Amino acid sequence: MNILDRANRKKVRALKILDELQLIQKWRTIGNCFLVGATAYDLIVSPDIDMETFSDELIPEKVMMALAPLLDNQNVLELKYKNYMDSDYQGYYFKIIYLANQEEWNIDMWLFSNGRQGALSKDLVPYMKKALTETSRKAILDIKEALLETNLSYSSIFIYQAVIEFGIRNVNEFLEWTKNHDTNLLIQWKPDSN
Repeated sequence: MNILDRANRKKVRALKILDELQLIQKWRTIGNCFLVGATAYDLIVSPDIDMETFSDELIPEKVMMALAPLLDNQNVLELKYKNYMDSDYQGYYFKIIYLANQEEWNIDMWLFSNGRQGALSKDLVPYMKKALTETSRKAILDIKEALLETNLSYSSIFIYQAVIEFGIRNVNEFLEWTKNHDTNLLIQWKPDSN
């Protein structure tokens, strides 16, 4: 199975998990919900799903009430919440660990204000979908898979930027690229729209 097929299979699993847990429907009772990150771009390597929800009302208790019935599901191993309102993230974070076919899936969910400014994954989705080619998609997946075999961890946004903007094509080139780029910042990068 090639690298694109592996990513497609993970995307199918991710969508099945979202359907089983009715997560998008639950979040839509809170606000406007967006599937973002690797799942939105068909670039899943690690079993991970990312979501952002935007609302005029930021009431974490309401979210926990919507998510609480998931605790009856024996495959929901963890449900947690963290307040990041006083940080650069300016939001509330919720996490589910879900066991699917002996694989633990990490589901990251953010609640933001409709008026939030700054880096938002939902804003990146249309640019990424337009910019990605089969070549860049393969390079991103190759780099992500290679990094899994190391103890090194990088936010995927930097891999996307390195591949799409700088033409990086493998993990060695990427690691060299990181020596001249700060990968510890929140960035608002997006692919060129041309």
